[in-house]
Amino acid sequence: MRLLFVLLIAILTASDVLQTGMSLGPGLSVKNALLYPIALGLLFRFALTGGFRMRLPIVNVAFIIWIAYATLTWIACVTVIHVPGYQPLGMFIELKSMLMDSALFFFVYFYGAQGEPDFLLLSKFLAACIGIANLLTLADLAGIVHLNITVGAGGVEADRVFGVFGHANDTAALIVCLLPMMVVVATSSRSTARIFWYAGVFASIAVLILTVSRGAYVGVVVGYGWAVWLCRRYLPTSRVMGWTLIGFTCVVLAAGVAVALIPDMAQVFSQRLFNQSMATSMSVASSGRTTIWMGALDAMMSHPITLVTGFGWDVYHTMFELVTHNYYLDQWFGLGVIGLFSFLTIQYQTVATAKQAIAAAAGHMRPYMIALVFGTLGLAVCLFFGNLDKPWSYVWVYVGLSLRAAADIVEKAKQTAARSAARAPLNPMRAPTAAGVRAGAPRLVGEPRR
Repeated sequence: MRLLFVLLIAILTASDVLQTGMSLGPGLSVKNALLYPIALGLLFRFALTGGFRMRLPIVNVAFIIWIAYATLTWIACVTVIHVPGYQPLGMFIELKSMLMDSALFFFVYFYGAQGEPDFLLLSKFLAACIGIANLLTLADLAGIVHLNITVGAGGVEADRVFGVFGHANDTAALIVCLLPMMVVVATSSRSTARIFWYAGVFASIAVLILTVSRGAYVGVVVGYGWAVWLCRRYLPTSRVMGWTLIGFTCVVLAAGVAVALIPDMAQVFSQRLFNQSMATSMSVASSGRTTIWMGALDAMMSHPITLVTGFGWDVYHTMFELVTHNYYLDQWFGLGVIGLFSFLTIQYQTVATAKQAIAAAAGHMRPYMIALVFGTLGLAVCLFFGNLDKPWSYVWVYVGLSLRAAADIVEKAKQTAARSAARAPLNPMRAPTAAGVRAGAPRLVGEPRR
């Protein structure tokens, strides 16, 4: 089973790097053709062995409610509401790809990756795939390979590198999510392979810079800063300052590489990070995001019931041309408070469980749990400024296998504490003493007097 998990990650990456999609038909691709048998295999194994036990039930229930409500709204849009321009089959395929398959990726790795060896192997392989994909992106920009990496040709996308994971904002958000884990893999390596791991980290930072995604940059500053605060008990100030200095140095070097690969990159930085970000108009400063957000909110306010229920799965794209550029607003608009809070619950439980695991983890596992907090919060901030498409598969693979490791660490710590409590005296204050026996305990018949 472990090799199948490795193969699935490899197919995901190869599909994006080669930009083939590996489609086998509407709603079906090579990755689905492998994902579904793996899921069925897990079900059969649990059915035959009886070894299934629900872990982190709140996360499981949140996923079930999220998908069930989205499916219910799709049925309502098709049978009752009859939304103009709503294409039932196309919207259902989108629902399957964006929610059902994403949940399947999470549950397959959450319940299938068992034990620390599986977690370490899959984490390293995922880090290797992301690192190689970003190295190939730089190689393509340098003309060494020819993968036809998209580079923006004009407008707000001019000279922005999209990478292999979809839009520039998608690629940047994925890197923000997985970069902490990649750094942990690199620093924990004790062989000459460390050169490869650090090369992957550096390439990822360079691609992150080349995307010129301001939302991702905010995710690094705010999300990682938030994570530092939450993990402050386990991150000494000297270490935080040291890593900040190292990160800043890597950013400067990566920026030099970016300018060498795309000579106009300095002008793009100046335009987006200074001229545009400091504009007096919020619409200009946010690249039109505030205008889009207000349009969506106005539509909801015109039908107040949708503030609770939402308009229905993917109805937004029948009403507006541009995406929401805010994943939370997207969920609220389509699925109401049920869909939004289901997703927020998964995020919260991921961070909360990782924090518990940090306190209980052994020395070599603690950095991975800290990385999970950093990656989750960094992505959470990125999602406030964008929507994701391709990267969700990688995100749920990473969250699934990491959250399983965190749950195992927490459970093992609780079992150890319970065993220690069972071996301890029930009430040490009542333990008999020699003085107590002499003073208050009745003497047995025939006990010699002293």
